[in-house]
Amino acid sequence: MIQDIAPHTFDNAFQKILPSPESYILSFRGKEALSQYKNDQICCPRAKELDLDLSQAIYLFSIDQDPYFLVMHVPEQNHYAYHELRPLTRSEPHHFGFAYATGFHLYDWYRNRRFCGRCGKALIPSQTERALVCPACGVIEYPRIFPAVIIALTHQDQILLAQYPGRSKQVLLAGFVEIGETLEETVAREVYEEVGLHVKNIRYYKSQPWGIVSDVLAGFYCELDHDGPIRLDTNELQTAYWISRADLLYGKENLDGSLTSEMIYRFKINDYR
Repeated sequence: MIQDIAPHTFDNAFQKILPSPESYILSFRGKEALSQYKNDQICCPRAKELDLDLSQAIYLFSIDQDPYFLVMHVPEQNHYAYHELRPLTRSEPHHFGFAYATGFHLYDWYRNRRFCGRCGKALIPSQTERALVCPACGVIEYPRIFPAVIIALTHQDQILLAQYPGRSKQVLLAGFVEIGETLEETVAREVYEEVGLHVKNIRYYKSQPWGIVSDVLAGFYCELDHDGPIRLDTNELQTAYWISRADLLYGKENLDGSLTSEMIYRFKINDYR
């Protein structure tokens, strides 16, 4: 999956350090990232390759001791241009794709958390942790992370797949965790809300950070509790349907770094809990 970057190592511990000429620079424009393609691989710019002001650079994280910094509004230059984010996260080398996704998560938070929600004063970076602090009233803002579930609902040798309006990609049911509920309760609620079915034997599979939309995803397999018709929530889904393992055309070529694709593939090869 997108976070599986071994043998590279990811370190998100907060540090107060300044960029060097060798530091990697992440800059975004909407959902595009400053990058370059060379020989079908993505390249992330180092500070020495760009003409930019580093005085406002924000340390994000390190991969293999290489620090990555966020710099806002870097102009295109030296063959580096803004490219759509999602294809970058699926490109080689994988650790750059993960860096872009995680960097975007923090970029999106920084650009949307400029002022205090309590008193309206401008927020300033904390000196001791990754947070933004209001100097007037003391409010502390931490990076926003939205918990959500991915749900593989099975019945005998079938799995329930769905499609969102206007999209052709096969997906699993999914939804955000609401106030006061467990992840397992979210699974049961989302299935009932989206397709009108009851579930049992809910089992946790794996989790995944999904920085492109500021989520952390928890994957669950579950089973149909009893037969019944699908009652589709057309506000959420275009269609939902059962498909057998034999009829499901899904191979390694469909793995795109997402938890959803891995869970569908694991069902296809009958290797899941």
